[in-house]
Amino acid sequence: MLYQQKELHLKDALSFWQSFKHEERVFFYNPLEQKLIIGARRLKALHEGASYLQFPYVFSTRTFFPTVKEQKWAGLGNETIAFANYLVVMDGKQILYSYKDCFLGWDNIQEQEPTSRSHVYEMMTDDYGDWQELFNNVQQEIMLGKVKKVVISREMKIACNTSVSVESVLKNLLEKNPNSFVFAYYKEGKTFIGATPEVLVCKEKEQVISHALAGTILRSEPGQDEKQKNLLLNDPKNRHEHQVVLDYITSVMKRFSDEVIVGETTTLTLKNLHHLKTCIKAKSDDNSSLQDWVERLHPTPALGGYPVREALEIISRYETHERGLYAAPIGMINEHGDGIFVVGIRSALIDKNMVYAYAGCGIVEKSECAQEYLESNNKMKSILESL
Repeated sequence: MLYQQKELHLKDALSFWQSFKHEERVFFYNPLEQKLIIGARRLKALHEGASYLQFPYVFSTRTFFPTVKEQKWAGLGNETIAFANYLVVMDGKQILYSYKDCFLGWDNIQEQEPTSRSHVYEMMTDDYGDWQELFNNVQQEIMLGKVKKVVISREMKIACNTSVSVESVLKNLLEKNPNSFVFAYYKEGKTFIGATPEVLVCKEKEQVISHALAGTILRSEPGQDEKQKNLLLNDPKNRHEHQVVLDYITSVMKRFSDEVIVGETTTLTLKNLHHLKTCIKAKSDDNSSLQDWVERLHPTPALGGYPVREALEIISRYETHERGLYAAPIGMINEHGDGIFVVGIRSALIDKNMVYAYAGCGIVEKSECAQEYLESNNKMKSILESL
């Protein structure tokens, strides 16, 4: 590996992020491993099939749809990038990796403890009428038997009275969402940021794991969590929505593996919501790469709908905003090609003082318009509370 290494002792790892103002960088926190990776200063973009052996990690993204048209998403996504500098925080240690030709002097990392800022903002969108129209169009397609499920989304435009402090948002996301993957990707003045609970796929040697995450209920008063979890586990509508996702992921894995194990359906508890969750494991014995599995699985019915092709066509026809990196694969891959991809939900695009927040809901035959809108509002809370 062509990187120099040194142990750091920063009071706050966000100091590293802040040391690269106006440079391309990525922040990726994995709660399953309690591991934080921050990459800074683009070194190179890697072509498909390239070896990663000389890099500690590479960062990889895809947009939800293959192409984007809206200017605010221009240049974001559909790349695999190696950075010149990485800070890896795990097991109480901070290891800095710096590429030999882009060596960053250790003294250049300045302690800049981020402070939480309370942003004053205005919601620029009153979109319930638009939501009703979108919901009704999609439910009509479901009633006609063209699809069983379609995941529709909202874009909420939020104007802050000052430029948004990304460091403050990151700090708040980490503190308020301990069970979520917290991420941020900054490029050319724009930051895609969020706290997602959803793993698309992870790979370690021959083992491949995906999570079916679909079916949602609000958290209730303190002490009522178990009651809400039981309601969710026994709710026919949510169990059906979850089963569609579970069956799809399982069927995809069985096409490429003879060893697939479906775990027990349980609940995942987040700050404002409970979700149904099932872990599916497979043995990847055909030399498939992690990106191959991303290609096979994205988008699952938790993100697009089912049947997938028909659901995507309906989303493309009726949604009036562009998804960009929202609900799209975001991943960190190590030098051996192993790693993890999550999906960019509970997320927002930040551009100066503007925040474009996104949330989606899976629509099935028995879905109710107002209830799904309320669910999307609660999913938006991850971003709003971080402001």
